[in-house]
Amino acid sequence: MTIPSCPSTIGKFTVERELGRGASSAVYLGYDRFNSRKVAIKQIHARLLEEPQQAARYRRRLRNEASMAGLLHHPYIVRLLDADEDAEPPYLVLEYIEGESLSSYTNADKLLPVPKVLDIAFKVCSALDHAHCNGLVHRDIKPANIMLQPNGDVKVTDFGTALLLRSNVTQITGLVGSPAYMAPEQVREQECTHRSDMFSLGVVLYQLLTGRSPFEGESDFATLYKINSEMPPPPSELRTGLPPAVDNAVMRALSKIAEDRFADWPEFASALLDGIRGLPERRAEERQGERFAQMRALPFFADFHDAALWEALRLGKFHIAKAGTVLMQEDTEGDSFSIILEGIVAIRRKGVALSTLGAGVTLGEMAYLRPENPVRSASAIAEGPVLMLEIRNAALRKASDGLKGCFDRAFIKLLVNRLIATNAQVSNLDIPLR
Repeated sequence: MTIPSCPSTIGKFTVERELGRGASSAVYLGYDRFNSRKVAIKQIHARLLEEPQQAARYRRRLRNEASMAGLLHHPYIVRLLDADEDAEPPYLVLEYIEGESLSSYTNADKLLPVPKVLDIAFKVCSALDHAHCNGLVHRDIKPANIMLQPNGDVKVTDFGTALLLRSNVTQITGLVGSPAYMAPEQVREQECTHRSDMFSLGVVLYQLLTGRSPFEGESDFATLYKINSEMPPPPSELRTGLPPAVDNAVMRALSKIAEDRFADWPEFASALLDGIRGLPERRAEERQGERFAQMRALPFFADFHDAALWEALRLGKFHIAKAGTVLMQEDTEGDSFSIILEGIVAIRRKGVALSTLGAGVTLGEMAYLRPENPVRSASAIAEGPVLMLEIRNAALRKASDGLKGCFDRAFIKLLVNRLIATNAQVSNLDIPLR
């Protein structure tokens, strides 16, 4: 079959080259001249639009993907930028993602480090939790639909067969998805829920960890039979050194009965964290999921939605300080603030101890709140090992309005609580009358 040549333009976008080609569409690297950015253009194959009934089905699928993607705003879900379902052929315009799909890492000779695999899965859980909270079931989670970026971040793509649970609109039904990654209830064309996506992610995890599909058959029919009736060996039997918690997380996700899987995505993510903690020391980029969970548990971040919390994590820099380290020096100008994640910090002024601060408290935020007078009023010294997230004031001012709003509200709440505590201390003082 002759592959059509690459078009020079699609709509208002200049086409630079083809990125990939599937059974129903081709994806091109395009350039948006109006916004000066690269984009990915997903265009339906023209040959699939020759027969009216088939054309209507493919246009409906593209419209479905556009409407579903438009509901989602999460750092680990690809953003929809534009769509034209009436074009000949119709197309979607998505943010361009540097990197490659996880399909590149499912063979035994090119497996990723275990900590990185678990961190990727943790981020995908966060993305799919966001989709679930918006009433969506993806129904086609597979390595080809998860992009891995050079910095370790991921992007979940292709919501063409997604199911919107809270909708009266006619949606794509029947046997949808990719056979090797379907949950048993998908195979039986029964109701799909977020637990169906958990099963699919379990299959992806198994492949990334072992280089083998858990339900590999000689045909699609044989694969679907195994999905319904067989359980694979635990991943640790195929890749030694995996902690029991990793086996437990993967095998629970692969349970035949949907109710035996995790109740929700945070529970799945927590199980992955248990696996991560059972591994040797990891590099910083492989600990992002663990750091996210650590930040999520702190009251300071209670009102941050997941997208804002991920943005804060990527915006800042983690520091580990030894006991006695001066973290903040009085009477010097500050250009950043920090949030204490672990440890105790002593606050002193002119050598006099004022207070001690623990996890979830900020240091140096007044330099951000009062840019006209960024001088530190006190010193901060680590009393033992301290883990902090440092954020530059200039970086936060350039961040999204959503993140800045979250920090503003958190700072106000923190300052009000400090004022209340100070007033309580003053009211308890025994002041003699004169």
